[in-house]
Amino acid sequence: MAPEWIYLLKVNAGIALFYAFYKLFCQRDTFFQWRRYALLSFLGISLIYPLLNIQDWVKEQPAMYELADYYATWMIEEEGETITTPEVSVVQAPQVPSLLTLCLYLYYIGVIVMSLRFLMQLGSVCWMRWKGTRTIVDGQRIISIPTEADPFSFFGWIFLYLPGLKAENRQEILKHEQTHARQWHSMDVILCELINIVCWFNPFAWLIKTEIRLNLEYLADHKVAETMGDCKQYQYHLLSLVNKNGQTGLCNNFNVSHLKRRIMMMNKKRTHTIGRIKYALFAPLAGALLIASNISCISSEKKEEMLESRAIEGDIHQICEEMPDFPGGMRECMYFLSKNIKYPEEAVKNKVEGRVIIQMVVKKDGSIANAKVVRSIDPLLDAEALRVVNLMPKWKPGKNQGEAVNVKYTLPVYFRLSRPDTEMKDSTYTKNGVKYTITKAKEDPNQPDANGVYRICEEMPDFPGGMAECMKWLAKNIQYPEDCKKKGTEGRVIVQFVVDKDGSVMDAKVVRSIDPLLDKEALRVINLMPKWKPGKNQGEAVRIRYTIPVMFKLK
Repeated sequence: MAPEWIYLLKVNAGIALFYAFYKLFCQRDTFFQWRRYALLSFLGISLIYPLLNIQDWVKEQPAMYELADYYATWMIEEEGETITTPEVSVVQAPQVPSLLTLCLYLYYIGVIVMSLRFLMQLGSVCWMRWKGTRTIVDGQRIISIPTEADPFSFFGWIFLYLPGLKAENRQEILKHEQTHARQWHSMDVILCELINIVCWFNPFAWLIKTEIRLNLEYLADHKVAETMGDCKQYQYHLLSLVNKNGQTGLCNNFNVSHLKRRIMMMNKKRTHTIGRIKYALFAPLAGALLIASNISCISSEKKEEMLESRAIEGDIHQICEEMPDFPGGMRECMYFLSKNIKYPEEAVKNKVEGRVIIQMVVKKDGSIANAKVVRSIDPLLDAEALRVVNLMPKWKPGKNQGEAVNVKYTLPVYFRLSRPDTEMKDSTYTKNGVKYTITKAKEDPNQPDANGVYRICEEMPDFPGGMAECMKWLAKNIQYPEDCKKKGTEGRVIVQFVVDKDGSVMDAKVVRSIDPLLDKEALRVINLMPKWKPGKNQGEAVRIRYTIPVMFKLK
């Protein structure tokens, strides 16, 4: 889901939660000014909290981070998201808008309608201001309107229909509308209207707007009753206006639909001052909402990581036409590893050494993902090997038919303690005009084993025509054993062999078996291979140990 829609959902969730808090704790008290600030805070925090980032702090809290991890896993399981790569046929079909698309269209239509409504209301006020006449009533500057309507105000403008204004009501009405104007109640109304444009589908947004409008009337009523003294007379005057014409929703109308509640609130006993303590409960609620929002963000990130990991596993290539390559080649890769590895002190003391085999995925953009140890030596060396591999710069990605693909790659990371009595061999290396001399031990990974076979060389062996031709050759020459067909046996046989100096294939053996018949067939085909382009070190052909998968798949 797009970030803007996630933000919108969080805003509406906050409005719903705060409205519930208001109904539970604040609706029945007489702290009208406190209510006003609280209601405006509810809207403001609902708009702001999704934008606040405290993810680093949340990640430092083990319980919260564990909750985010659990939630991410639950979302994937609940949605039933799985990543597979089946063979499918693409059928051209007429494009039909999805349910989500239709909902988005409906939302935008609602926003447009609500925006037009707002502009019409604003235009109506401006029209009345233009048609009205400025005058003075009881020392108060007002705008006299030519058509019959209830008294109302909009910011500093007070609108009255003077012919319908009774003398005994005039002072109370003016005091009421002056309170709206002087306390800038129209700002609250405008904010409500703007939020309702964006959140028009949320009933709680409409309900909280109603409560804000009603509380503004409470404030004005309280001011009138406090000033005039005769509360009962003022209430009778309110009742006399019940059947008058209403005005635009942007204005603070003298007459509103919740007249009964206004009268009851004027007659209600004032809430004790200690009751204001309950407003302090708003702070932990806002904090909990903020933490929940950031946990949700962390969970979404973890979900994406999990899905990406699954996607990589499902869309992974063991071999491709152009294999991934470290910037500058394998020699540069070895140099990078030797330069960045920090031999753990405890491992040095314990004289632990050897080769950690790391399996990783070189993604389409060349970045490293899903690095894991497939052959361990020691936990400390394993951790260091993973650390250095994850520090690697972006590789040149593998390609099939010119397009980058995800490729699983296996890389050995050597840990060798130096020995004074070990025969040493120096190699010279130049980079950016700087000459480097790398001193290597006799058992260096770039040196051959006892049989003269290298594991890594500067130019790796290559099948005639590339790896794509190799896959075609295998598919053409494999004869699927009949017994395996009947049993439905299929899978991948991993074969390891040596590409000799002249390019011939020798010493083939199975390192990962599926079935004896499939293993035998894989070895037979490998041994039939034509000569490869041999691997080279410093321009000279060398013997290289090579590993290749042979796929057996029934149609």
